[in-house]
Amino acid sequence: MNQTSRIKWSDKIIWLVFSLALGWPVHGSAWGLEAHRIVGLLADQHLLPEVRKRIKQNFNITSLANVANWADRVKDKRSQGPWHYANVLKGEMTYVQARDCADGKCVVEKVREFSEALSKSTSSHQDQLEALKYLVHFVGDLHQPLHLGNRKDRGGNKIQVKLRGRKTNLHALWDSGFVNIDDDNLLQYARRLARRVLPTDHLEWVRSDIVDWANESRKHALISAYDKEIMSTGVLTKAYIQRAREVIELRLSQAGVRLAHLLNSRLN
Repeated sequence: MNQTSRIKWSDKIIWLVFSLALGWPVHGSAWGLEAHRIVGLLADQHLLPEVRKRIKQNFNITSLANVANWADRVKDKRSQGPWHYANVLKGEMTYVQARDCADGKCVVEKVREFSEALSKSTSSHQDQLEALKYLVHFVGDLHQPLHLGNRKDRGGNKIQVKLRGRKTNLHALWDSGFVNIDDDNLLQYARRLARRVLPTDHLEWVRSDIVDWANESRKHALISAYDKEIMSTGVLTKAYIQRAREVIELRLSQAGVRLAHLLNSRLN
């Protein structure tokens, strides 16, 4: 059984999520809120005890989920929108910094930059705190497939699709996170995802580097998000929905494990 097939959602959840993405009145929120909090909650469970203690004592953070959406809250005021993605030239299979992020102002290079800042002894306390909060968010963004989408269509924002006769765009559907969990159940949901991560998965995931994460997202974008049938018809199929939800849960799980590993290596 492959990794994505181990990660399933109920049909009820998926239809609620698509309703949310299309603006239908349901409880829930977008990738920028619930999914980022889930990544933080997953990472909490994989932190070393001494690192968890240091984060609490030095930064007054009891859960990474509590700061998971800070970067979204400041991005407009600080003009940091491009930091959250790294669109790639259409037709290219992998991320290349010189071509796709020459100025360093994209999510791949920002994860690298803030990882270094977090562990530098010369960084001020405020710089380390902000580096930590950026990392919690950007590691999540880096695992969203269409944050490594095509530059030409702005990561799917220009691609119109329909669900049950309603119009939206491809990026909005994937950026919604395919998550619709009541706040009271968020921790339970994250724990369910964590239980599905096998020891072999964990070992494999933490052996990768930041560019690997980007290229995984790029691969999922090209294979799963930019589905040829969907691109030609603009109509979502059940098979597409099933594949999308499996990919998103896999990416949430990988993001949580890798975020914790990054912090363990930088703060231990």
